[in-house]
Amino acid sequence: MDSSRSKESKGFASLPRISGARHGRFSRIGKATWLQIYLKADREVVKALQMLSDATEVTDDLLSMLATFVSAAYPPKGIRIASIPELRWHLFCKHMAESDKLPPTPGALKQHILRVQIKATVWGQASVAQQQFLDPLKHGFCKDTTGQVKPVTTEVLPAPMAIIEMARCQCRADCSTARCSCRSNNLSCTDLCQCSTQRQNDEDSRNDILLASDSDDDE
Repeated sequence: MDSSRSKESKGFASLPRISGARHGRFSRIGKATWLQIYLKADREVVKALQMLSDATEVTDDLLSMLATFVSAAYPPKGIRIASIPELRWHLFCKHMAESDKLPPTPGALKQHILRVQIKATVWGQASVAQQQFLDPLKHGFCKDTTGQVKPVTTEVLPAPMAIIEMARCQCRADCSTARCSCRSNNLSCTDLCQCSTQRQNDEDSRNDILLASDSDDDE
């Protein structure tokens, strides 16, 4: 196998890992879509995927190139936006995309790529007897207070603090009363709110209340 084909195969080996095909998906994007994106990718993008198994560190240039690859899975047809922040803003403003249908934030993507590099490095050394392993605590993982190793979701806020504080409630229990800042402003709670699994003010709950109210009026 010539060197160019060898590099392409290394890049392809990183594809299932960076796309999440081995462990879940990016916003319901399946293997077939990622394969098509890979086949259409520029040589620089393929080189960046290949470098995941060879590079000693994830540089800003490497992150930027891989962000371009991930971005290609999200834009509507006819639109090409390589910047993750610009793409997230476009999808939110023009298509009202929900948070789970947006590409990952730059901070979250960086941590994902760091974890991918661990796996890619292992596969890149498949024929090496004495492999050199990367330190997980420097590649997208951390230890919690109990000593358990867990993935780092992000080290950067998904939005400015002013927006986060403005867009979420601080309810510790439920959101069934007017004490909920979202409810008092006639807003539905979102994934950013503190109420989490106790949420009683999301869009579905509000619709149920409205339907029940309509039924009472009919009676």
